[in-house]
Amino acid sequence: MITQSLAQNLVERVAFGDTLRRRARDSGASTAIIGYNEQGRHSITYAELNQQANKLVRGLRQEGLEQGDSIALLATNSIEFFIALFACYKGGFVAVPINFLQNITDIHYNLEQANTKAVIAESRFMPLTLSRQLTSIKIRISTNPCDEWISLGQLMASQSGQDIDDIIINDRDTAHILFSSGTTSKAKGIETSHLAITMTTLTTPIGFNFALKHRHLAVLPTFHCAALTFCLSTLHLGGTLSLIAAFEPQAIAKILHSEHIQSTGLLPVMWKALIALPDLASYDHSALETGIYAMAPMDNATLDSLRSTFNGCKFHLGTGQSEFTPVTSIFYDRSDTQFSQGNYWGVPTLLTDQAILDEQGNEVAHGQKGEICWRGPQVMSRYLNNQNESHQASQFGWHHSGDLGLIDDKGQLLFIDRKKDIIKSGGENVASIKVEQVLLGADNVVQVAVFGVPHEQWVEAVIGAVQLSPNANFDEETIINHCKEQLAGFEVPKRILKLAEFPLTATGKVQKNELRSQYSKLFD
Repeated sequence: MITQSLAQNLVERVAFGDTLRRRARDSGASTAIIGYNEQGRHSITYAELNQQANKLVRGLRQEGLEQGDSIALLATNSIEFFIALFACYKGGFVAVPINFLQNITDIHYNLEQANTKAVIAESRFMPLTLSRQLTSIKIRISTNPCDEWISLGQLMASQSGQDIDDIIINDRDTAHILFSSGTTSKAKGIETSHLAITMTTLTTPIGFNFALKHRHLAVLPTFHCAALTFCLSTLHLGGTLSLIAAFEPQAIAKILHSEHIQSTGLLPVMWKALIALPDLASYDHSALETGIYAMAPMDNATLDSLRSTFNGCKFHLGTGQSEFTPVTSIFYDRSDTQFSQGNYWGVPTLLTDQAILDEQGNEVAHGQKGEICWRGPQVMSRYLNNQNESHQASQFGWHHSGDLGLIDDKGQLLFIDRKKDIIKSGGENVASIKVEQVLLGADNVVQVAVFGVPHEQWVEAVIGAVQLSPNANFDEETIINHCKEQLAGFEVPKRILKLAEFPLTATGKVQKNELRSQYSKLFD
């Protein structure tokens, strides 16, 4: 029986799980998700996805889980991941998507910080939880028997797929906890509300001009904030979400063709690998309207090549951070800017205020440097178990990104650098991102990182690390001369290092703290 207080709450609430119920009613027979894995192509309709999520909610409650309990998800991009995720959203559980590419110590840290009561894992990730003395329920996605692990199918068997109306979920309740990439410190848990997810999955598709029934391909792992936003946005629109578990250029080219994909998001290095395919022209990619890149700038030569290859497709940069439930800002293809070069982040999405603040919390004039700050309903609720950092991040009524930038005379946000990545060399501040953009323009350079190391004369010396295309010759002097043509003397790297691979987070961000540590004695 629904009481009057519960009925009123159901009328007022903004619970993201309700989105799936709505799509099951208005688009039930439409394909919601297509998953590609080793066994081939699989699909599920909105009606089926909603029923499976409802069944799982009931199965989890039968196992003793209660609203507010945290459930860790250790899975690649898959239909099962989204069944589990929506079961959390619908059941009032807190989903904790885990970065499975971390080392086992960090995975256990995430599990413990989030106080997980249950773990839902693919077979390949089950061993990652075994050395931790879990008091939680262990649920395996596979059907293969395993002691102590209940299968997802067993939990859902004999359960009703009808919608659940006896759970009160408030709009500010925590929907999921994502852990930051930890490029400079221990990862922080970020609590995101149902309201924040609902708002970003409306403003993001509007910002990128996605239509109802949009078709999106997700390649980046869904434990990452931006990848998850695009997936949930697609489902919010009643579209079709295609999933691939790992980056493989040939497979992506085939899916773009066969599923008539309208948008996808890749790292710049992934876009480069895709257009390098010798048989790419044999596939029909005419449906692709929006190419999204993130986490690193794209050099103009690559952008021009992409525009030529995918004729008619616009390539936009989407940015933000987990703390502000991205996407937060969009740099639209061919936007008018004050400066010809620079890592532009563009303009804010519809419900986001964007400003540059000084150290006293005052908004500075266009053209002046300061900290990039945002405010709006997409902001995180708090850092998990960290009241001090939560307070620091929300001073003066703004969310503080920890990034330095300026807004140019065209109203475009220009990212300068992470506060911690500014290099102080010879009394001058060097923005590592500026040097990186120049290095990306050098012949055969496919990935870069610029960082500072101790130096007796300069205090910090600017160091450029590069990864080259296969079989390319490395010539340090040539690359340095390339930098001298475009940078001030104090910005030119003192050394260029050739690396076979970079220390990366699972989302492709270079861990500069690792490079600084590794090469700290370069000039000793």
